[in-house]
Amino acid sequence: MDRRIVAHRAAFAFLAIASAVQAKGTAVVVVADDGGLDVSAVRAIRSVTAFELRRRGVEVSEDLRTEGVQPPDDHLAELVEDLDARRVFLVRIGGMLGSKVPMSLDEVTPARFSPIASASLSAATLDEADVVAQRLVSAVLDRRSADDTATMRTVTLTESRRFEKKPGERFLSFGFPVLLTRGNGSGGPVGFSLEYFYEAQSFRAGLLLETATNGGTGLGWFGIGATWLPFDSELSPYLGAGIGYMGASNEGGMGGRLEVGMELFRLHGLRLLGGVDLIVPFFGGTQSGFTTSSVQPVYPLGHVRLAF
Repeated sequence: MDRRIVAHRAAFAFLAIASAVQAKGTAVVVVADDGGLDVSAVRAIRSVTAFELRRRGVEVSEDLRTEGVQPPDDHLAELVEDLDARRVFLVRIGGMLGSKVPMSLDEVTPARFSPIASASLSAATLDEADVVAQRLVSAVLDRRSADDTATMRTVTLTESRRFEKKPGERFLSFGFPVLLTRGNGSGGPVGFSLEYFYEAQSFRAGLLLETATNGGTGLGWFGIGATWLPFDSELSPYLGAGIGYMGASNEGGMGGRLEVGMELFRLHGLRLLGGVDLIVPFFGGTQSGFTTSSVQPVYPLGHVRLAF
């Protein structure tokens, strides 16, 4: 009877020594911050992290002392030294922000817990924490951002949701441009413009159709443009530029457009724009060896537009 007891004790001692020897040189995974989550949830997150590390070829210690919350202090340093661990991974859970669970994984040095690699990601719900844990392991081991580890099976709900967009509005405007240069013919200034544009807080972009005549001189314009508005208050100055196709003096071609002005009633649905345009033709010059084109180098226009 005594021999059997001695044999059993010797067998248990051998298994304990074998387990201790096997634990030497392994990695340690501990939860440094549980974020106030339930013990079962914290244990599950740590288990998934350890499993993913093993799947990636990292030998993780199974010592029971690595379970539970282990802040990086002297007690953890003694445990790491006792296990002769070569790698230390710290799991941090940031609690719950509504239904979100912010999580991070750090690999630190065994001696002083100095950071080596770190990654963080938020689970949309607690049920998604296992997916996030897998991606954090991949990010830390591969030394890359957690955002770059997404696959079709591991993309999170936060990443897959539709983008929230900054506010903007679409407008249609009617205007009355005035050509500020007058020809030698009869007739006063007549003009009309139609513009469709999208306007956000600090810019607008759109299409403009414009025509204007004055004393027999006239032009037509159709093009695209963009405008900068520095203020988001009731009124703001603006500075814009555009490019398009234009016609003047029975000639046609590409041209550029600069504009400066003031926009009023920006806080209302109906807006008023007033300013000055400079339209520059990219064509003109000599039509023949003796005749010079009548296309002007610059066509200045004043404009007033009503947008709604």
